[in-house]
Amino acid sequence: MELVKLAASQPGSVVFAGVRNPSKATELAKITSQYHNVHLIKLDSTSAADAKQAAQTVEQIAGGLDVVIANAGIADNWDKVVEVAPESLIEHFKVNAIGPLILFQALYPLLLKRQTRKFVTISSLVGEITDMLKEPETAYGTSKAALNFVTKRIHVEHSGEGFIAFPIHPGNVNTEMGLAAAPVFGLTEFPVSPADSAKGVLAVVEGATAAESGRFWNYDGTENKW
Repeated sequence: MELVKLAASQPGSVVFAGVRNPSKATELAKITSQYHNVHLIKLDSTSAADAKQAAQTVEQIAGGLDVVIANAGIADNWDKVVEVAPESLIEHFKVNAIGPLILFQALYPLLLKRQTRKFVTISSLVGEITDMLKEPETAYGTSKAALNFVTKRIHVEHSGEGFIAFPIHPGNVNTEMGLAAAPVFGLTEFPVSPADSAKGVLAVVEGATAAESGRFWNYDGTENKW
């Protein structure tokens, strides 16, 4: 939500906000009434059909895309590795790793029509393998590690076409999902506000060059290990 608000406020921008059910997106609807450069698009991250239709809508309105931020994700299982249900891991993998891949495949031709060509995925430090956290994040962490791999593959395979692709950790953000996850880490809520996270993420995205592509970043501009 904050990413949409901030992007919409930038002069000359055209923003497409993906949402699973536009009819229920009341807060996003308020943004579209305030900023006429924001377009709501039905987009379930696991649906190739939705992604294809979204691409057609974007092409009709804007002709192409400069930047894509793949933000959709789930985190609702914190079972230990000996307990976690394979079905839950698969669901996290479908939304958090395969969803952005579907999105990239659908929007790739539209990015080619512009010169900026940035594809950024919202990842998490729980996907780190080098400094793996001790909290039980098998389902979520596995999916984010896979997301990091997919994102770096985009860099490896398409940097020659001028693409800039990287995952970014948005901070421990006090969103609805963050509130649900905070107790797992011994907190009542996460310390980073959505507004501060969005500001940091967009600053990193806007400033990113080919030198930053294929690396794992924080919203504050520091770099993470894989």
